[in-house]
Amino acid sequence: MATRDFILDLGKLMIGIAWIDGRLEQDEINALKELLFLLPDISGEDWMQLEIYMTHAVSDAERRDLLDRVLSGIRSSGDKQLVIETLEKLVAGDGNGRGVVGDAPRGVPESAFVEDIRQDLEGRSTGLLGHLTAPFRQTLKRKAGQGTREDRIEDFIKNTIYFQLTSELQQQGRTLSIPETEARKICLAAGLMAHVAWVDNEVCHREREAMSLALRELWDVPDDEARLITEMSQARIMHGLDLVRLTSGFCHHTTIEERKAFLRCLFAIANAAEDTSHDEIEAIRQIAKSFELAHQEFIEAKLTIPRQDRGGL
Repeated sequence: MATRDFILDLGKLMIGIAWIDGRLEQDEINALKELLFLLPDISGEDWMQLEIYMTHAVSDAERRDLLDRVLSGIRSSGDKQLVIETLEKLVAGDGNGRGVVGDAPRGVPESAFVEDIRQDLEGRSTGLLGHLTAPFRQTLKRKAGQGTREDRIEDFIKNTIYFQLTSELQQQGRTLSIPETEARKICLAAGLMAHVAWVDNEVCHREREAMSLALRELWDVPDDEARLITEMSQARIMHGLDLVRLTSGFCHHTTIEERKAFLRCLFAIANAAEDTSHDEIEAIRQIAKSFELAHQEFIEAKLTIPRQDRGGL
């Protein structure tokens, strides 16, 4: 698995390439941010590091240093493949989910263009900058002309699961059957369920099934989409989710009655694997407090779990 530093260096290199002509307009910055969202497992803290490189022009020397760091940081075939796939996506990124290099230089077949990139990586060649610069700049200009949406940036920070879900489906040429507002709420709910399931640093099969069932029963999510949202929330919780943002976002999208019903659902998730632990109860207590629910409402939800399954708590 690629290291965090390696992924960040790759992102910084992309920003450096965008600065190749010494300027970066606001619409190009917005387009660049959307493209950088394709990098895997970027946290809010990582994003702050990347934004520093967008504030001032990157010099030729910095660009070469970033390239050297990326090339020297390749430790495995997986690292090399990540670079190739990321660069292909960045250069191809037209918002239509196409997985080909859509901006290869005129007269150069796409397969040859990709092969040039691959050979540069194999030989640790600085020619990589030359092969990428023109097409990547063209991609930025095209996306800037299309107009990017600032709420994608907001989603990345405040509703990460929704952002990743819609981004993944977009790349596959698919869309959710659930209305957008409902999907945002459901993704926040999935994050909260994953938070409770992950208290013991593991999400088991029965907990995943309980999460998927809750999505189907509470919000009528189709089975395939419920499973996809469950899988995505499980993957995301392993890298951390902001509980404050999850709870505040969920409160914004729901009524008191919905939150009371969801609290019972969280106890069902906690009890899906054998019994409900003290740590799981405390995690749900914290969520209930953030939901602005009365302590008695928390107790009523807890009592839906048999006493023997919560150790008499």
